[in-house]
Amino acid sequence: MRFARLALVMGLIWSTVAVLPAHADGVEQSLEGLHGIYVSKLCVASGLQDGDAEIEMVFENISAEMVFLDGVASDVSLGGELYFKDLVGSTITQNGFGVDEGEILDVSSSHIGARLTDLKQDLSPGDHPTVFLNFRHGTLEVTAHVLPRGQC
Repeated sequence: MRFARLALVMGLIWSTVAVLPAHADGVEQSLEGLHGIYVSKLCVASGLQDGDAEIEMVFENISAEMVFLDGVASDVSLGGELYFKDLVGSTITQNGFGVDEGEILDVSSSHIGARLTDLKQDLSPGDHPTVFLNFRHGTLEVTAHVLPRGQC
């Protein structure tokens, strides 16, 4: 009986969380064709109009299959890039990144980077742009926090 009650409470909590809009402070989002992506961090560095802004994000693939992050975009930029960090600068990827089931992708501390390009406006600390994580099977829309460069 106690287990059934606990299962019921957990089910109610899960159903409530599953329908909440996405925010950067811990988001598990399920869309048709895109299940089990848990975003625990997503912030954007401040930047100037026509410039670029680095994205720092951490997400976990808790689905039962590999997912592919093909790109990033935002309502405040004309484009976005995924790239490999290296000693000479960066190499832009055209094929995206595969994230295996159970894997955590930490863009802030790995060899992988993401940035918004050609900003339409200045991004200042305290702004909350919408960032789109474009996966092969769907797009995850997340409200991000803008922080000063180096503090994401």
